[in-house]
Amino acid sequence: MLPVLRRPLYRVEVDGTDYTSRFQPLVKSIDVNDRAGTATDSASITLADVGGAIKLPDEGALMRISLGDTVDGVGLTFSGFVSDVNSRGSKRGGRELIIGAKGIDPKSDAKAAQGQHLDDATFGDAAKKFAQSAGIPEVIIASELASLQRPYWAMQFESFLHWGQRISREMGATFKMQDGKAIFTPANAGMTAGGVALPPVLATLGVNLLNWSISPVFSRPRHGKVRARFFNEKKSKWEEREADVEGGGGAAFIDRFVSGTAENAERRARSLKGRSERNGGDGSVLIVGTATAKPEAPLILSGTRPGIDGTYLIDGVQHRLAKGGYTTSCDLKKPSGEAGKDGRSPTSTRSGPAYASATPTSTGRAAGPV
Repeated sequence: MLPVLRRPLYRVEVDGTDYTSRFQPLVKSIDVNDRAGTATDSASITLADVGGAIKLPDEGALMRISLGDTVDGVGLTFSGFVSDVNSRGSKRGGRELIIGAKGIDPKSDAKAAQGQHLDDATFGDAAKKFAQSAGIPEVIIASELASLQRPYWAMQFESFLHWGQRISREMGATFKMQDGKAIFTPANAGMTAGGVALPPVLATLGVNLLNWSISPVFSRPRHGKVRARFFNEKKSKWEEREADVEGGGGAAFIDRFVSGTAENAERRARSLKGRSERNGGDGSVLIVGTATAKPEAPLILSGTRPGIDGTYLIDGVQHRLAKGGYTTSCDLKKPSGEAGKDGRSPTSTRSGPAYASATPTSTGRAAGPV
């Protein structure tokens, strides 16, 4: 049976108009960068600008990019706003036009510093109030985060983008601006803001895995415990809340920031625990392009070797469509399952298929590992 031929596909829409057919003979590459914990996604389209015939898109125009192939179809990988346009070329060379875009409208007030507060409210109420002041029309918050109650929420003369990143670190969440909307989701949960599990991405050698570079165990970033401090006003003394780090060991990490209440200290400790566990391993894989790869989704790696195969958390995704085809690079964190565990005995490590008999062959060479 002949292998199925995958031909890359894409769709580009600008302010609701489909530009795919117009860009078809001109596209040199399309890149999309999506990372967990960053304020916004980014994308760029590089076009052959023959004769300068392409009309420059307007700043702030809504741009949507869908990537895929003839086997799986296309899926939305980016939705945001045109942020910059760059023309480059030379006297003897050709001309290129690079259209850049980000997940936040460059004309919005999300980058403007604000100083305001809200008393005795939930995080959902505070986020919506602060977002409205920044001109952000919609806030999407996971229910477990939206219901968190505090006696005091404050923007300390900072932008909504800065506040969103700061407060999400405190609560063990991730924050992102996407399609002009503010989105808060729990970190390390593998869920969307609506509570739907993100589908796992399969990376299998011989099927869709192109290359990998992974260190499944990092000892230095991990601690045995994490502690967060707060001042108990009733007892007039400092107290701590503690959390054990799974797979950690050695020294305890003490948060240098002070939490306002015992509840905040507990959540801060859990957030630090999750961050430490997330940094327990590191790596990246390059796979055949897929629009289903999203930050915070699990990636199941197989076919590489014992101790490397296992489940990882996707920390960032880079999609690239060019003349060579469509590929997706995934940055990985938080190894789990069999990742980092090679349970074979020392005497069995040379008995696998990678090692043949060491007897001399007809060429006089040992048939060892290639």
